[in-house]
Amino acid sequence: MAWDEWEQLKSHAADKHAAHMQLNSASVDGGYSTPTTGSGGPDLLITDTPWTGAARVAEELRTSTQDGLTALKKSADGIGGGTEGFDCTVALKEIQPTWEARLTAVRDECDHLHGTLGQTGKKFGEVDHGVKDEVGGVHNPNKPGWAR
Repeated sequence: MAWDEWEQLKSHAADKHAAHMQLNSASVDGGYSTPTTGSGGPDLLITDTPWTGAARVAEELRTSTQDGLTALKKSADGIGGGTEGFDCTVALKEIQPTWEARLTAVRDECDHLHGTLGQTGKKFGEVDHGVKDEVGGVHNPNKPGWAR
């Protein structure tokens, strides 16, 4: 390929596609942009939606686990009256503490996940704008022509 032809191809490519940088979901006007793959916009959009959705599910699971734990404790209160001496009564009394411990661990883990996932979603929603602001403040007087 001749040098002139190479320069012509580069010039044509530069004219056809203006160089720009856009961070994931940080739009030019400061709001959130939408994914526009192939049209010069961001092709990766990170939102807080999956994270806050997962946090909501963790909270729902925590609540239902707590309800189950409460029901288990109430049902154990009824064991004994008239059932003493039965093998099933002994077995229920033996396994109840292990089930309470398991349900408590699940409830506590869901509570922890709810907070962690919610904070992660919030941070993803904020980080692109912070980086955009930092990068936008960088002054580079020696920008190449294609980046102006």
